[in-house]
Amino acid sequence: MRVKALATSLLIAMSMQAPCISAWAEDSSAASTTAGSEAWRKKPPEAPAPRPFRLPKIESFKLANGLSVQLVEDHRYPLVTMALGLKIGSSLDPAKKRGVASLTADMLTEGTKKKTSKQIADEVDFIGGGLKAGADNDFTIVSSSVLSKYTDRLIAVFEDILFNPTFPQAEFDLKKTNLIQELAMKRSNPDFLLEERFAKVIFGEHPYSSIAPTPESVKSITRADLEAFHKANYLPNEAAIVIIGDFDSAKIRPLISKDFSEQWKPGHIAKNEGQAVPTRTEQRIYLVDRPGSVQSNIKLGNIGIKRSDPDYYAMVLTNQILGGAANSRLFLNLREAKSFTYGAYSGVAAGKDPGSFGAEASVRTEVTAPSLQEFIYELSRIRNLKVSDKELNEAKKYLTGSFQLGLETQGGLAQRLLEGQLYDLPRDYLETYTDKIMAVSADDVRNVARKHIDLGHIAITVVGDAKVIKPELQIFGPVDVYDVSGKVSTESKSENPG
Repeated sequence: MRVKALATSLLIAMSMQAPCISAWAEDSSAASTTAGSEAWRKKPPEAPAPRPFRLPKIESFKLANGLSVQLVEDHRYPLVTMALGLKIGSSLDPAKKRGVASLTADMLTEGTKKKTSKQIADEVDFIGGGLKAGADNDFTIVSSSVLSKYTDRLIAVFEDILFNPTFPQAEFDLKKTNLIQELAMKRSNPDFLLEERFAKVIFGEHPYSSIAPTPESVKSITRADLEAFHKANYLPNEAAIVIIGDFDSAKIRPLISKDFSEQWKPGHIAKNEGQAVPTRTEQRIYLVDRPGSVQSNIKLGNIGIKRSDPDYYAMVLTNQILGGAANSRLFLNLREAKSFTYGAYSGVAAGKDPGSFGAEASVRTEVTAPSLQEFIYELSRIRNLKVSDKELNEAKKYLTGSFQLGLETQGGLAQRLLEGQLYDLPRDYLETYTDKIMAVSADDVRNVARKHIDLGHIAITVVGDAKVIKPELQIFGPVDVYDVSGKVSTESKSENPG
């Protein structure tokens, strides 16, 4: 009975599956036909050649106090974007008071002689915009976009926060407290620890070596420090304004000339004496011990180039091929081929002074050494072998296309125009960017890679579990070990195994 029942069940099951098998056969045939007719899907679309690029009309002039102004009419949308840049940044911070430049910029919108922080926020909100102020290593930027019918009120807001900041004590104390708490939280972030150690190794005593102030430094900063920094460094002859949008320049020009010249007097910025960056003589590993970490964060690199360096365009293209995107060599190797990481990239940070070149990824702890080997392999390959025509052309099309696309928005164009002014780039640099990228050859890529990727003396920074990964890292050179506070560990006394 059991055998008969089982046989019956099997027959029923087979009879029920028969239509499915038949349907599968039909679907398979259809799929085969579809696959044949859609073979084009296997070939990715090719990027078109770069379009000819022409800048809109730019009205440029300079006020008597030295302030550079650029006006660009754009009547497509009822918006106006305004950006002001000052040639001052954290590189001008007093040595024992890192954070003054950033705090000064952050506090601009927190209260003036005319308005409280809430009144400033309400005004910006009413005119339909946003207002941002911040400082990086080299520059301080204030920017906003609002409805165009309120352009005069936007200019008035800029004038007020630039000329009349009061740095209210209550707001200042809150800003410092929040910053100190933020810095404490960053100590638990391996990405922060990696960037901190990398910057200190590459730049030494140069101001670029500090990616964030210490809590002790923040605590020591007073309102008087901010007032003194603002008075000494917020100068019109070290600044530029860009306004783009739906306005009549004939009406805006006299408004700017009046509001930004009568109260704003020129002066001279006392530059910090630049400290020379360290000279590297060996390949060395700088390991930040993070016990129990399940991954290792790796970044290797060296001192780079200035933004004004003639090699800039070739180096940008070289970086794009090496690690600039998800179709670049590092990504395809470490993620796609080896499955060591979710992503591996490289970058060129070019500032007023030489910045850095770096390549990085977060990898599983057990593949730390193999990952580092692949990094070194790819850096060596781009230095020694010519890139293919396919890689070169794809990188060129990507860079020129994304560059031109970025100029389609008011904010993007304002950023690039301000960049040209602050870095003192040639007046035609936006118009010639595409031509200069397209002119880079495979020989140029190899030459700049050899010149600016110092593989024999490269600095290798790693954040991870030292007890697990240090033995294998010693294969690549001497290892210095640090704790998460940045102090040298007693384990750092290791000898090069030769």
